Amino acid sequence: MKFKNFQAVYPFEGYVIDRVNCSGVCIQINLRWDRRRTLRCPDCGTKMRKNRESDLVAFDLACGASPVVYIRYPSIQGCCSSCGRYKTIRPKEIHPTRKATWRLMRFVSHLARFVPFDAMAALIEVPAATAWRYDRDVLEADLPEPDLDGLEALLVDEKAVRKGHGYVTLVLNARTGELLHLHEGKKKASLEAFFEKLSSEQKASIQAVCIDRNGAYRSVIDEQLPGAEIVFDKFHLMLNLGRVIDEVRRGEYREASGELKPVIKGQRFNLLRHPENLTPSGELALDNLLEINAKLSAVYVLKDQFRLVWTYQKPGWARRYLKQWIAWARASEVEPLIRFANGIERDIEQIISWCRHKITNALIESFNSTVSRIIFKARGIRSLDYLFLKLRQESVLQC
Repeated sequence: MKFKNFQAVYPFEGYVIDRVNCSGVCIQINLRWDRRRTLRCPDCGTKMRKNRESDLVAFDLACGASPVVYIRYPSIQGCCSSCGRYKTIRPKEIHPTRKATWRLMRFVSHLARFVPFDAMAALIEVPAATAWRYDRDVLEADLPEPDLDGLEALLVDEKAVRKGHGYVTLVLNARTGELLHLHEGKKKASLEAFFEKLSSEQKASIQAVCIDRNGAYRSVIDEQLPGAEIVFDKFHLMLNLGRVIDEVRRGEYREASGELKPVIKGQRFNLLRHPENLTPSGELALDNLLEINAKLSAVYVLKDQFRLVWTYQKPGWARRYLKQWIAWARASEVEPLIRFANGIERDIEQIISWCRHKITNALIESFNSTVSRIIFKARGIRSLDYLFLKLRQESVLQC
C-alpha cells in the first residue's frame, strides 16, 4: 500500500518511501535509496561506486493506534577512491549504532526528565535499560560543552550521591547557575580535575570562588587561582553556628535540674529559626526558655546579630562589625561560641569578601534538590558520567 503524503511525515534524506505495511500491532515503512541521488562519501563527498547493500530495521515513534513503527531501510556500502576506504551510507535520521531513529530517542530522553525509567514501558514500548541508553546517547549528542570562557565567579560544594558517604564535587558558574564540573570525591584531586580543563586565560578571568571552610578546596584555589578571592559561604557559616547553638543546648539540658529539663527539651528548632519564622506558640516557648537560661539567651541573640554581617555593602564596615561581634562572643564566656568566634577571626577576610562579589552557595544548595530528584527517579546512580549529563541538562534549561 502506498501513501502519497507519508514522505512529509517520515522524511529520510537520500531515501524515499517504497511502501507502507499496516497491521493491528505495527506499521512497517519500507525505504529505498533515491536513485536520482549520487552515492557520495559521507566524509569527503567523493562519488562512490556501490559495493553491496543490506536491509536493516529501526524503531520509530508510534503512529495512530499502532504502538510500534518499524523503518526498514537499505544500508549501502561503497568504496571511496579518495579516502581509500569502504564507507557505509544510512539515513542520518537513524542512530548509527542503535536500532532507533533520533526522533524516538529524543522523545524518550524528554520523557526521562519527568518519568522514572521503570515506568517508561507503560507509556512507550521501550524497556528501562534501553531508555537509559537512549537518554545518555541523546544528551551526549545534543548538550553543549560547558562554557569555560569569561568565567567571573565559581560556586564549589560537595554532595552525597550514594550511601556510605559517596560524595561528588560540583562546580557551578556563580552568575548563571550552569553546571561546569562534576567529579567523584571531595578531596583536592576532585577540584584539581576542573582546573586542568582551564587555560591560563580562563583562570585569569575568575575573580572569586565561593566555598565552605573545607581546607582541601581552599588549598587548591590558592594554588590554581592566586589572583582570585575566596568567599566563605553564608549558609555554611550559619549552619556551623547552628551546630554551636545545638551543642550549648545539649550541654544545658544535661546540667539542668529535673524541673528545668522540660523547658529546654524540644526547643532545638525554635533556637535555630529566625525570629520572623517563629510560630506564636514557638515564640512563647522560646521566650520562657531565654528568660531562665543565660547561656542559651546569649547564643540566640548573637546568632541573629551574626547574620547582620551580610547586610553591609562596604568591606571596611563589615570587618569592623565582625570584630565587634567576636568581642561580644568572647564576653559571653560560652566555650563553644568562643571557639567559633576564634575561627571567624582567622577567616574574617574571606567572609567580608562577600561585600565585593555578592555570591553565596544558594544556587548550588538549591541545585542539590535537583540532584536528589534525579537520583531518586533513576533509582540510584550507575554512572557518574550520566549523572553529570542529567545535571548539565537541568542547569542549562534553568539558565
